Amino acid sequence: MKRLMVFLLLVVMVSLAGCSSGEEVRSETRTIVDMAGREVEIPLEVNSVYSTGPIGTIFIYTLEPDKLAGWNYKLGDDREYIKSEYYDLPILGRFSAGSSNVEEILKVNPDLIINMGDVNEKYIAESDDIQSQLGIPVVMVDGSLEKQGESYRFLGEILGVSERAAELALYSESVFTDIVAKEKDIANRVTVYYATGPKGLETAPAGSINTELLDLVGGINIADSGTAQDVRRMDVSLEQVLFWNPEYIIIGYDGDPHHEVYNTIKSDSKWQSIEAVKAGYVYEIPYAPYDWFNRPPSVMRILGVQWLGNLLYPDIYILDIEEETKEFFRLFFDYELTDEKLNEILERSKK
Repeated sequence: MKRLMVFLLLVVMVSLAGCSSGEEVRSETRTIVDMAGREVEIPLEVNSVYSTGPIGTIFIYTLEPDKLAGWNYKLGDDREYIKSEYYDLPILGRFSAGSSNVEEILKVNPDLIINMGDVNEKYIAESDDIQSQLGIPVVMVDGSLEKQGESYRFLGEILGVSERAAELALYSESVFTDIVAKEKDIANRVTVYYATGPKGLETAPAGSINTELLDLVGGINIADSGTAQDVRRMDVSLEQVLFWNPEYIIIGYDGDPHHEVYNTIKSDSKWQSIEAVKAGYVYEIPYAPYDWFNRPPSVMRILGVQWLGNLLYPDIYILDIEEETKEFFRLFFDYELTDEKLNEILERSKK
């Protein structure tokens, strides 16, 4: 009888130990609902995050750079604004289902993958495919400007930096709310041509995600061709731009350190009959650390929308863009802009 009791006691102890072990395993993860409505099981503590593209990578850097697993690209002009301790993070490239950089990502073995940008069926399927391919949880984060504050709060909770996230979210939300409110006060709206490409003869049609900022501040995208909104880029001729005759021209950077498009539009006789050129309303979109307008559509847009509103309608979007730029860089990048650097950034971007 004593032996039987001892045996039963051992069985109970082993069972309890097994349950305890199982509870510990289960407690290492939790299930969340991402911004696409997907249920994803993620680690309780996330220490390393890889983003499938630059939008999310820049976002993570501004929120919690210590948890950034790697860059999608080799640092270039942006290096100046990045803290030196993050220069040597692995270059992991962009990623989509079927990408060739799987081995590099698996070497780093991040706790989590972020797929940030559009939230639709196409990218939901892509996220599911990446998760299945790599065996690493993939969380979707909304990349729209309207949801930037919500995205900060969402990812901040996952990364355990809710206080920092709230700070960035409050700034983003207050700017967006202010822009939307003031847009309603615009009586006389101006026409704008968004010039991109090596000759300034590429653009994005009205209503496309690439010109979201222009729509938000009440500018009229002169390239209203009736093209479907999912078309993000279109070629145009100089004759077409002359016909449109925009009141303002804003120029995308497009890796043009010598400002050739800007100089051409300002000085080439072929452009001189356009209203914007005659009035001197030709401006480069600021580019530091990244494009303020679209390429990529990063957190810089929350500063860019203020710059553009103030440029087009200074009596409605009233602000000191120089002081606002300094504050933004300080808050989002922990970077103190000198007056010299600020003037360099805005040299061709203000009246």
